[in-house]
Amino acid sequence: MDKKERQLLDAYYNQFAERKFDEKDLLSFLLFVREDVEDNKVLKELGDFIVHRKNYQGYVKVFFDDCQEIINNLGKGKKKKIENLFSFKEIRNGFNAFFIEQGLEKLPPEVINDFILCLISLLQNVTLVSGISNKEVGHLSFAASSKELFLMGNMKVLHKGRFIPVTFPVLSVRNMYETIKPQDANDTPYLFDNEIIEVINSNGEIMITFPTLV
Repeated sequence: MDKKERQLLDAYYNQFAERKFDEKDLLSFLLFVREDVEDNKVLKELGDFIVHRKNYQGYVKVFFDDCQEIINNLGKGKKKKIENLFSFKEIRNGFNAFFIEQGLEKLPPEVINDFILCLISLLQNVTLVSGISNKEVGHLSFAASSKELFLMGNMKVLHKGRFIPVTFPVLSVRNMYETIKPQDANDTPYLFDNEIIEVINSNGEIMITFPTLV
């Protein structure tokens, strides 16, 4: 990095450390560091996914192709759990590895939680396409329960002549932002398919622009 780039990186880092950022700031940061994270799988894949959206490639493409295969095999005796695209630990280690590389301190778990929330918001409404036919096979949605926030994948499986909707978590993080009334005894997440959620920052506090939840 040249001196100006370093000045900008330090400014981003201070914003993050003080939790004075929102989803737009994280997007700007990921765009800024794209050329410097080629060897950092998490930052590279998430940055590329956000930029390219439905034209995603690489590990993200493999992940969703695997999800589609698992869903298509539901009811056929082949049971396989869909794991998150990246875990909290993987995302934490990815960001902190980059910061340490730049001579900076690790960021605390609360900031990583904020990062994942912003990633969930930035990736909502992305169209999912088949790796074989390149046809639309689903989409991503923001979802929220009293304890967790999710980026949910939405696909359909053909069962006995009918298409049945299937949802599955792609990213998830602890809800330490908003009080949400549980939808039922299982705390089934509210799925926001029609509304677009935004992560904002008000006087140093991360907030989510939810519609009114009944």
